[in-house]
Amino acid sequence: MKPQKSRSFRKVASSWHDSVPFSLMISVFAALSFHFSLEGISVVLEISAYQSHCWVPVTLASLSGILLSTNLFRVLSRMVNRPAEGP
Repeated sequence: MKPQKSRSFRKVASSWHDSVPFSLMISVFAALSFHFSLEGISVVLEISAYQSHCWVPVTLASLSGILLSTNLFRVLSRMVNRPAEGP
């Protein structure tokens, strides 16, 4: 008789949203959003009729800045803590 393999010792599969390429893609999107929001802030400050709506690009800049910093921190910490590949 063959011994039955236990299901509790399966290889752990990492989720797709926790991978380095996906984090880099999110970081690029957040950087583009941050640049877009900075341009929106400059337009709002130039046109006096739009100054009451300054909260929209400021909110976008703060949210995309937080997203950019957390994803870049995640990618950099994974690259620093990567195990050494031996022969």
